[in-house]
Amino acid sequence: MNTADTRSLFLGLLLGLMPLIVLHSAPGEGQTLWHEDEQRVRVGLKLFPACLGALESIETWLTPQGSLLVLVVHAGSNASARPVVASLESVGRIRDYPLAIQSLSATELDAYSGPRPVGIFVSSVDLAPRQQRLWSERQRTLVFSPFAGAVEGGAVAGIHVADRVLPFVSPAQARRAGIRFKSFFLNVARLHEGD
Repeated sequence: MNTADTRSLFLGLLLGLMPLIVLHSAPGEGQTLWHEDEQRVRVGLKLFPACLGALESIETWLTPQGSLLVLVVHAGSNASARPVVASLESVGRIRDYPLAIQSLSATELDAYSGPRPVGIFVSSVDLAPRQQRLWSERQRTLVFSPFAGAVEGGAVAGIHVADRVLPFVSPAQARRAGIRFKSFFLNVARLHEGD
């Protein structure tokens, strides 16, 4: 095989692999998620309400309007947050309390001083775990990220995928955030034993 043939083969392989390497974007929408991350978000949206429902003293998070505020945080464009907001709005209530859903960029959440949210759902994969840890401690709330490595890095809760999918909780980060889960929930969740 000569050099030209080698280059052609390499170029053909590279072009064939590009859809697997590059994240697809809609014009003006920013990047969307890899397929695995999309699946994690879908599963996370099923587990997140259960995590909220398992919080002790959930009524202490009620806003003056009598609702539970959930913030959906994203990086860059809000393209990743829109379907999450729609899904959580369809849940409607947690333990008979209505949900109020608001979407914020990471920069907006860093400066947020509004009503205390009952939970923060991370909808973008590229938000730093350290930032998630700071949000949970500053807002004294549950930060939930469905993405791999998030709980180990600083989120209070997420998902653990093995032979089955389980809620994944960091008891140490929950303590730092000043939140407690009901014992039945911790008995079925996978616990992160790090600091």
